[in-house]
Amino acid sequence: MSELYRINAARLHQFVQAIWLHAGSEADEARLVADHLVAANLAGHDSHGVGMIPSYMRSFSQGHLQLNQHPVLEKDAGAVLTFHARSGFGQVAAYEAMQQGIARAQQLGIAAVGLHHSHHIGRIGHWAEQCAAAGLVSFHFVNVMGDPMVA
Repeated sequence: MSELYRINAARLHQFVQAIWLHAGSEADEARLVADHLVAANLAGHDSHGVGMIPSYMRSFSQGHLQLNQHPVLEKDAGAVLTFHARSGFGQVAAYEAMQQGIARAQQLGIAAVGLHHSHHIGRIGHWAEQCAAAGLVSFHFVNVMGDPMVA
């Protein structure tokens, strides 16, 4: 028989952040990852929430996840931006790429952002919400080659 436990979201966030700080993440990275994972649980997407931590830790220990990476702009074609995430946390890479895409869309009226070589970006709806908060409409597509973490 299983029991239901409720954990305060702020305390869970602190715990998740502490895990990544202890693993070696810089403060901003640990906060962004914790923001995203806890928000996924709060949105009812437990499959993309804090339950991903053991999988992320495995990826980190196997060298597939690199801490403290930021996406590098590889191509700037006006309304089209392409970023290389350097195997960093997808939550960080996607957030930073979306910030630049949002700025470009506000400047030009439209933008397309490509991101590759990132670790798992988490709940895709999070990025649509980031765009919506900036007053923009967005479409998001993902694909993965050879990564058993993603169906």
